[in-house]
Amino acid sequence: MGSKRGRSVIAAIFIFLAMSCLNFISSTQVGTSDGDSDEMSDSDTFCISDQYIMQSYFTTQSSLNESEFRSFLLLQQCPENIPYEDVPAVAMLQHRDITGEGSHRHLLTSIKLRPFHSESQLRELVIVERLPLGVFADPFELQSLQQRRAFRDVSVFGDTDLEQPSFRSNRSVVEIHFEINETGEISVKLPLHARYQPIGESGYSRVEFGEPDVFLCSPNQDHEQRRCLVLSIGRSKTETRSVVWEIPAGIRSHTEYVSVITFVAAVLSALSILVASVLSSKVESCKNTKEL
Repeated sequence: MGSKRGRSVIAAIFIFLAMSCLNFISSTQVGTSDGDSDEMSDSDTFCISDQYIMQSYFTTQSSLNESEFRSFLLLQQCPENIPYEDVPAVAMLQHRDITGEGSHRHLLTSIKLRPFHSESQLRELVIVERLPLGVFADPFELQSLQQRRAFRDVSVFGDTDLEQPSFRSNRSVVEIHFEINETGEISVKLPLHARYQPIGESGYSRVEFGEPDVFLCSPNQDHEQRRCLVLSIGRSKTETRSVVWEIPAGIRSHTEYVSVITFVAAVLSALSILVASVLSSKVESCKNTKEL
C-alpha cells in the first residue's frame, strides 16, 4: 500500500514537472516570435510616398525614438518583394570617425556596397544619421553643400532650433541621399556643431555616435511610391569602435568662483561708469564757468 502511494506521488511530481517544462518552452517560443516580428531586419523592404523617409515618419511622430522608427518601417512594408538580382549582398561600414577641433567637427563615414544588378531601379543610397543630444547640424550649411553637389539631397528633421542649449533641446536626425557610383563607394563628411553643455564634474560632456541607418531606394518620382531596401539598421553603439566627441563643459565646483568674479567685475564696472560720469560733469561745469 505504501509503495503504491509512493509511486503515485512520484508519478504526480513527474507529470507536474513535465507540464511546467512544456509551459516554459512554449512561453519562450512565443516571446521570441513576438520580439522577432517587431524587429526590422536587413533586406526587408518598405514603400513611402514622400521624398524623405524621415519626412514620412515625422508626419505621425513628434520626436525621434528608435523603437518607434522600426515599428514605422514595419507598417510601411511593400506588398511585393524586390527581385533577388536587385538586392546587393551587404553594405559595409568601412570607416567612421570624428575630425576637427573646437565646437565645430566633421563626422566621417565611408560605406562600400558590394556589386549588384546594373539595371536595378534602386540607385539612390540613403543614410540616416540620428544625432545624439548636445550636437546639431546646420540646415543652411548642408544646403550650401548640396548646391556644391557634395550629395544629391539632404534634410534635417527633429529639433532644428540652433540656439537652444543641450539640456533644453531634443534629438535631431539628418537624412542624406547619394547617387550610387560605379565603384559602389560612398564617403560623407557631415559638419556638426556642439550645443552649450550642462555643468558637470569632469569639465567635459561625452557624446557618443551610433551607427547610421542605411537604405537603398528608387529615385523620387512624382505621384509614385518609393521602394526602399534596408541595408543596415543602425545600433546605439558601433560594434567596431565607439565614435566619441568630448565637448568642453562647465565644472560645477567652479561656479562659485565664477559668480563671485562676475559680481565683483559688475560692481567695479558700475563704479567706474559712475566716477567717469561725475568727472565729466565737473569738467563740463568748469568749461562753462570759464566761458562766462
